[in-house]
Amino acid sequence: MDIVYYFMVENANSSLCRGLSGIAGAGLAAKLLGYARDALLVAFFGGGVLADAYYAAFRLVNIFRRTVGEGALNAVFIPLLEKEKLRGPAAARAFFASAWTVIFCGSAMLCAAGIIFSRQLVTLAAWGFKDVPGQLALTALLAAILMPHLLFVNTAALFTAALNSARKFLLPALAPALFSICVIGVLLFFHAGFFSGLDARGKIMLVAAAAAASGLLQALALLPSLRREGYSLEFANPLKNLGAAPALLAAAPAAITLAQDQLSLLINTAYASFLAPGSITAIYNSARLVQFPVSLFAAAAATLALPELAARAAVGDAQGFRDRLKPALAAAWLIMLPAALGLAITALPVCRALFEHGNFSAQQSAVTARALAWLALGLPAYGINKVAAAALYAMGRQKAPITITSAQLLLNALLALPLMSPMGVGGLMLATSLSSWAAALAFLHTLKRQAGFSPLSLPLFRPAVAAAVSGLAALGLREMLAPADPLAVTAAAVPAAVIIYFLILIALKVEERALITGGKF
Repeated sequence: MDIVYYFMVENANSSLCRGLSGIAGAGLAAKLLGYARDALLVAFFGGGVLADAYYAAFRLVNIFRRTVGEGALNAVFIPLLEKEKLRGPAAARAFFASAWTVIFCGSAMLCAAGIIFSRQLVTLAAWGFKDVPGQLALTALLAAILMPHLLFVNTAALFTAALNSARKFLLPALAPALFSICVIGVLLFFHAGFFSGLDARGKIMLVAAAAAASGLLQALALLPSLRREGYSLEFANPLKNLGAAPALLAAAPAAITLAQDQLSLLINTAYASFLAPGSITAIYNSARLVQFPVSLFAAAAATLALPELAARAAVGDAQGFRDRLKPALAAAWLIMLPAALGLAITALPVCRALFEHGNFSAQQSAVTARALAWLALGLPAYGINKVAAAALYAMGRQKAPITITSAQLLLNALLALPLMSPMGVGGLMLATSLSSWAAALAFLHTLKRQAGFSPLSLPLFRPAVAAAVSGLAALGLREMLAPADPLAVTAAAVPAAVIIYFLILIALKVEERALITGGKF
């Protein structure tokens, strides 16, 4: 179908084009702060035992932060809220009050359980730490300190879902930056000489406390906008609104589905606890780099498209649903494909430029780069999975996403063990990439069968050609500039590859490029 139909005739898809640029800009600011946070943390604590303990503990909490904060509540809550809106504003407010009550009370209980059973959770997630004196106990303590973050971030996630349903995207996209700001602030205090009486162990615990408190700031930042939309924080009996409890129970399988990549990394963290010190830090830092395009574009495309997909599904408009699904998947493909090749090719100079400072060594950069290169190969699949899962939940299809994701996680675990022996941490990341591609194929097949959407309608071949040529250009520049400073190599190779990619898209007349350029060229 002609691209003009998507971005000029159809107002919703025109909003997707403009909105993707706006939310991507907000996400970019948050992500850049995140990289500054991670670079400062490894520069201060290095890539050894302390950093491994912090990242292993944070991985447990991050599973909930990523799953709930980046999609599970959106995927389940928004379609149901859209249906309640059809009944009137009072019904929507009553549904929100019931959902708020369940989320707050459930998160409080989850937080308490996480604190009480932190040692058992860490033992399951990082079994190999039991062989390192004191590391299991430190990781469990850090996990307990971080657990209150769950209460606040789950609350913020509900606020985000309600605001997204009202087509308010910018502030919810900016709010997660408060997490990085809090941690960076503590690290800068350390650098300035504050808390000098604390040893390294005490300082890493203070970092964890700052991370936990940041969730409260996120929720408070969203509260005024939430009130302007007519929602309040009144507790209500969820039994009086029979739609709320099933909706939030449905968020559990949705969380597993939409956290596919994060749960895969949790599996990898468990395996990596048996590898050399620094392996878990390498997994975390490489995953952060891969999450940059995923969160910036794929998750943003899913977030922007979900309210419209849910609205079309609610009124039974199958053609309108497909017409809104196509640009979301196309945007994910157009970004994820070149990002995969670019990150794989420039992995070492990028890791050296970002992380090789202070106590973070060249050897640790090399380990992180190997992990990044193999994980990046799954980027297009991660993007497809984010959008496809959200689309299926917008249709009210709960079974297929959880089935596909469960199979993907099982495949990841089965592939990780044989690949870990010869390839180390890189093998773990390759297992995630391969299993994610298998899941992407299954998701696309399911969309074709249940929504009548053909993957062949997407612009597949010409962007692949453009990505391949731009990847070769990045490889050539990397080799030519190899003796130079890694920051110079990165600063030359990455922008050059991006420019070449878009020039080829223009030459090949890939009109869908307007999705990621805001229609500028």
